[in-house]
Amino acid sequence: MSATPPASKARPRGIGYSLLYPAGWREFNSSVEHEQALTKLVTAEPKALGRADLVLMLRRQMHQTFEYLRRRGSLGFAMPVEKLAVGAMPVSVILTPLKVGPSGTLLDAARKAAGGNQIEIEDADGADWYLWSSVEQTAEAPELKNNGLNMVVPRPLPDGSIDPDPKAGLWLLYSYAHVESENGEAFAEGLRSLGLSILGTFKWVPIQ
Repeated sequence: MSATPPASKARPRGIGYSLLYPAGWREFNSSVEHEQALTKLVTAEPKALGRADLVLMLRRQMHQTFEYLRRRGSLGFAMPVEKLAVGAMPVSVILTPLKVGPSGTLLDAARKAAGGNQIEIEDADGADWYLWSSVEQTAEAPELKNNGLNMVVPRPLPDGSIDPDPKAGLWLLYSYAHVESENGEAFAEGLRSLGLSILGTFKWVPIQ
């Protein structure tokens, strides 16, 4: 009597990712449909208050945001959509594919994305992850700081194993804004800690 050969394990069809967000967050892609959905969310309160001026301003801002995401080729972003007792949280996570040119390395691509910001290299189970912080201020509101925690993770091989020479990765940008003041700095530190905890949940997941 011949033994039945063990069933072969299905080969992964590709690679995806997992990222955990706190309760009250929602993910959006850069499609027109998601732009309309988020615009409806953020304009609901001013519309109920009869503030047509705020509705118009928020619609314009949402359109500019989604156009920016589409120009940079982002997969999408996530943000808290449930208003807290202390008000809205000025935070978001943007995910953008990062590719290496005909020559060069993923570190070169990360350095280009980082501009003049210093990059730290962190070993994550044998793969190099690239991290840096960024800060933006505008002349119109110099007291408002838009901070960023940036992380580039190399794309593994389809079976989930480490690619020794990755030519693509995923750029995660956690941005958080605060006003420069004694209370603002403490608030910013809390938002930074939240960002680190979110980015720390990232992992690649083979698609079966």
